[in-house]
Amino acid sequence: MKDLLKRVFKKLEENNLFPFMFFLLVSCCLWLLQTLNDDYETDVAFGISVNGVPDNIELSEPGDIEVKVRLHDKGTVLAGYKMGAEEPIAVDFTSFKYRNGVLSLPVSVLKNDVQSRLQSTTSIVRFVTDTLHINVRQNQKLLPVHVSGRFDAADHYEVVGVEVSPSSVMVAATPDALEKMDAVNTEFIVKKYMKADKVVTAKILLDGAVSVEPSEVKVHVKVAPLKMKKVRVPLTKVNFPAYYHSLWLPTEVELAFEVSDTHYELLGPSDFVVQIDYNDVLNAHGRPVELKLTSSPSEAKNVVVTPAKINSAAL
Repeated sequence: MKDLLKRVFKKLEENNLFPFMFFLLVSCCLWLLQTLNDDYETDVAFGISVNGVPDNIELSEPGDIEVKVRLHDKGTVLAGYKMGAEEPIAVDFTSFKYRNGVLSLPVSVLKNDVQSRLQSTTSIVRFVTDTLHINVRQNQKLLPVHVSGRFDAADHYEVVGVEVSPSSVMVAATPDALEKMDAVNTEFIVKKYMKADKVVTAKILLDGAVSVEPSEVKVHVKVAPLKMKKVRVPLTKVNFPAYYHSLWLPTEVELAFEVSDTHYELLGPSDFVVQIDYNDVLNAHGRPVELKLTSSPSEAKNVVVTPAKINSAAL
């Protein structure tokens, strides 16, 4: 093997290849220096470090944050930026806008910091992107949707139900924020004088640290017409003496009310209480005494008591 190498080098010497290779190398170096001495534009990356990050915030890629800038200068200078290892540009966390798990910052605010790292001959052509985006690590959880709003039916109609679709959404937030959440709310919806079912698209209310998918839901408000119903209810006497008896005091009164078809068969006399107070009779001094509806289910609307008053002079 040693003899073989000697023969190879001897052959190269005989053919004058060593001088040729030397002058070729020198020529390439001269060409490279001349080429690098021309003006060029190239993209150079500058590292970014985020200071003052809150304890509950974790950046997805804290060591790989950079902003790219197109620079103009001699090739030799630009090559130095490419090979150099500058200290990253420090940016305070409060300078970023935080929304939907992403920190964003207009790169224009970094121009002075970048310029301070450049030689006087180097000029900034432009930033490669307008905004610097940094992802924040988030956890996810499926949470129910609560509908916020006011839904009023027109006269002789009733809101019988409010449904939301989807009933749950996937929420992404920082781990500690997500742990405190048990539901999300829609924006406040106001619908009045409804006579028929209505479907409304509503956005999910979020703060800057939370993202949700989907961000909108369908709210279905169900409305039904009311039906008239009448029942007879015992008249309850309050504070009357045990010996009291009057032929003019009715034992029952009639109630007329409106109710949805859903609850029509469910409501009966036992769901209502109508009272007359003996103290009111004494204080009326012969004037009519009003009968009081003291208990009535919320499903009964526009309840009318007949008779509404009793002539105290006859009692």
